[in-house]
Amino acid sequence: MKIRNLFTTYFVEDIELKRSLNLVILGVCFGIVFFNVTTGAPIAGFAKELGFGDLLYGVMLAMPVLGGAIQLFASYVLERTKKRKLIFFLGGFIQRIPWLFIPILPFFISNKNLLFSSIVFLLAITAVGGAFINVSFMSWMGDLVPIEIRGRFFSHRSMLATLFSFISGLGIGWFLDRVHGLIGFAIVFIFATILGLLDICCFFWVYDPPMKISDFSQINFRRMIKSVIKDSRFSNFLLFAIFWNMALNISAPYFNIYMIKYLKMSYFEIALYVQIVSNVITILSVRMLGRLIDRFGNKPILIISTLVVSFLPYIWCFTTPNNWLFFVILVQIFAGTFWPGIDLTFNNLALYLSPDENRSFYIAVLNFFVGIVNALSFIFGGYIIEYVAPQIVAFVNNVTGLHLVEYHLIFVLSGILRFTFSRIFLPRIHEERSKPVEELKNHIVKKIKDKIENVQ
Repeated sequence: MKIRNLFTTYFVEDIELKRSLNLVILGVCFGIVFFNVTTGAPIAGFAKELGFGDLLYGVMLAMPVLGGAIQLFASYVLERTKKRKLIFFLGGFIQRIPWLFIPILPFFISNKNLLFSSIVFLLAITAVGGAFINVSFMSWMGDLVPIEIRGRFFSHRSMLATLFSFISGLGIGWFLDRVHGLIGFAIVFIFATILGLLDICCFFWVYDPPMKISDFSQINFRRMIKSVIKDSRFSNFLLFAIFWNMALNISAPYFNIYMIKYLKMSYFEIALYVQIVSNVITILSVRMLGRLIDRFGNKPILIISTLVVSFLPYIWCFTTPNNWLFFVILVQIFAGTFWPGIDLTFNNLALYLSPDENRSFYIAVLNFFVGIVNALSFIFGGYIIEYVAPQIVAFVNNVTGLHLVEYHLIFVLSGILRFTFSRIFLPRIHEERSKPVEELKNHIVKKIKDKIENVQ
């Protein structure tokens, strides 16, 4: 791909639309650094440096995602005012500016309890901003991106975000390994926050189509939530989203802590073998996934992707400080191939199954339940690790002679729940344009056979 065409959405002919979509892509290239730092290995290392245990770490991560609980109110403000662009900017700045202060608090507050409370307070502010930016962004993209190119557009956007993710990940990992302690974390978090603010600024020039007219003068939240839940098309997707995210997030925050604490991996090694491997595979596969989504629909891609991802936590249970390299790379190869299939199809289905009118409210209801579930799952996972797993793991190790650690328990539990919930709730989702999984499998097998024949 030529550098001058890096951001060009070549599948769009309308000049104004192309400019807007290119800016959306440029923004995520800045924003991905912010999100990787504030949700990935750096925040895990920051919590460890402050002496917070797994439960407190889970509470820290839970606060920003609790913003989903107030997205109903954010949606009401959005639908009532129709000032989507203004709400997006206000939400974006409120979400990101507190991160300029979070990493410098430890230099001024020595009391651990007061420090933790102060960080949680600032994270709560970011949650409020996140609620407004999420509902406005999804509503905005639902009206801006034509449905016939959504698969290709979001896969192209994901590919570019992935490229910038692993470049920045290597640099940040290298830096944290050399600049130890709180000073290193402060520099990294402030740098990432500045990029996060540049992400928001890119949207100043993005076209905001007129929102669909809806009457919110007699709003009744209870009645509207009831109407969303009664919408069988959307409620089936909502059930899948709730249970799938619960299965994911009892373990998701703790892989970084596991690599830092137990596997003794450096930040550069985490960036190299976790981010880089999965990101390279994603870059190679995501455009193909976009084409497959446009051709076969979202549902068959999601079914296959969730099946594979359900088994990845088990591989982590074979890792030790002496043998982790092979298993970590194996996990990231599968993750880089199939996680984009979940991310792309999940967002596409959220947009597709929500009606044009009041779409932001449907997305808000989705994020309301998912946000609460995610936050509770983070905390529940930390509680299991600190207060439940030690006894169970000690018993299993004594009986079997294995050398399991507390984190392995939530990895196994997460894998079981991922598989169970995806098999129960995915078949209930109805997407008119989707084709059977068998047809997708036959297409992939045929493509592989054709490639082998061409090589021979």
